[in-house]
Amino acid sequence: MIPDLIPLNPYFRETIWGGRTLAKYYNKPLPENQNIGESWEVSAYENMESTVASGALAGQTLLNLVQTHKADILGQAVVDRYGIEFPLLIKLLDAREDLSIQVHPDDTYARSESLGTYGKMEAWYVLQSDNGRVAYGLQKDIDKNTFASAIHENRVNDAIRFFNVKAGDVVYVPPGTVHALCENVLVYEVQQSSDLTFRIYDYNRPGADGHPRELHIDRSLDVITFDTPTPDPKHWTDFPNATDTYAQLVQSEHFNLERFAPTSPITHTYPSFATLTLINGNATLQGSTNTLTAQIGDTIFIPANRTITVSSQNNAEYLISSVP
Repeated sequence: MIPDLIPLNPYFRETIWGGRTLAKYYNKPLPENQNIGESWEVSAYENMESTVASGALAGQTLLNLVQTHKADILGQAVVDRYGIEFPLLIKLLDAREDLSIQVHPDDTYARSESLGTYGKMEAWYVLQSDNGRVAYGLQKDIDKNTFASAIHENRVNDAIRFFNVKAGDVVYVPPGTVHALCENVLVYEVQQSSDLTFRIYDYNRPGADGHPRELHIDRSLDVITFDTPTPDPKHWTDFPNATDTYAQLVQSEHFNLERFAPTSPITHTYPSFATLTLINGNATLQGSTNTLTAQIGDTIFIPANRTITVSSQNNAEYLISSVP
């Protein structure tokens, strides 16, 4: 039997720009002496899978659960659309330093170039920001030729828009959008299950091997959507119909993202699988098969067509990602 609530342990990814903030504020047992930039909270990406933290399924990978139980865990509509290739990837990102200026391709480009099934659409919810900012989109009137010149003349930052961000801000990043997290920002990220990133500029810094990391200039210029302006990031309170207890943050082709801060028990039911990450406080989650106590930083996988009730403590706040 698949339980209604499946707690997950993340896969930790060391990066040159990462830090140790996830251990300090989100209870992550980071490997010692490593700068961890990415905690892959919900991942069926091969060799980087999250695993079941406790219960009868403890130690199993999410990939194995998906391949074994298919529609019972994903939902029939997800299987009809994606097969048993898990469609989402949920991360916590700790940017101790600036990430590279980058762009992601869409599904069509990824498949046409034999780079994988999915491109990458993503969205960020800012958890912490110490006077941090994000790179997001291009300045007005920047076309392909102008941007190519800026790259070759080492003036990339002059062509990009930067925004200061604070906790609670939301940044939606469609494929083709030039973007980067900058130093001292920590975010929750929901994205398509893809690791495709084209680097445009990396500050001429050395990678882990002491050599500059590879750039992907030609591919980047191929996929950037020069004719599509990017909206400004905005705080969750600025979304239509947002209340103190609920906000619909993203409704997209590949995922939905919602914020909850309930003051009384609340019941959730989703026809597809869903993921719940507690970003503040504590909560008790109750399904028909099991009950879990969650603390800040915990991520719970909820199989399709399950009904769960969340009772919050200590000003609990959580994010739920699901497939439309």
